[in-house]
Amino acid sequence: MRLPSCFVSQKIFRRDTFSISLCGASEHARAMRYIPHKRGMPSRWVREAAGNDDVEAIDSALDAASDRDAALNKGDISGRTALHWAAGRGRADAVRHLLSLGARVRLSSTHQTPLHDLACSGAACAPSLVDDLVAAAPWQLTKKDITGRMPVERAKNAGYTAVVRALEAAAMTVTGAEHAMASDRTYSIMPSCLTVVSISLNSPESSVHRPLLQGA
Repeated sequence: MRLPSCFVSQKIFRRDTFSISLCGASEHARAMRYIPHKRGMPSRWVREAAGNDDVEAIDSALDAASDRDAALNKGDISGRTALHWAAGRGRADAVRHLLSLGARVRLSSTHQTPLHDLACSGAACAPSLVDDLVAAAPWQLTKKDITGRMPVERAKNAGYTAVVRALEAAAMTVTGAEHAMASDRTYSIMPSCLTVVSISLNSPESSVHRPLLQGA
């Protein structure tokens, strides 16, 4: 007995994501090849694709969205965006792709930035992603979460020395003033929406104080 074509397409859709091209799918259906069994909005698909480091699925989910910007930047129930999901799992390709698409750095409901999540992710690529996230929003370096900890403090508490060093190096690059690193003074070298503060961001064995950008 020959099954109706729509039934065949649905079965193929669920069983074999590769064969979706045989169904003549629309842009919305393109996104469904990623998680066709899931309910929810494209913003959810973007977050899950980011968490899985699936760049192609991110694009497909955005193709299905009526509002690409909302789908790209909308947070989950905890306010964690796709950028949080990718950074928190150390998904290098996804982090860089999201940033290239214009993903904005936002705070979760616990005041955590994507840099906070990266700092305690334990991912091998975490140190190499620090510069990417800092370039997108330098103020993340000194932003405190709901527990009062900055990204570097989270990395220290988790014992991720390489991430601590990467954050320190990023701090030095952001300030761009080596003479300020050994000083306790506050420097107004940035626009009025940003200030430079002096905080300890070093490994436990060091006592040098380095200035960092503080977000407005």
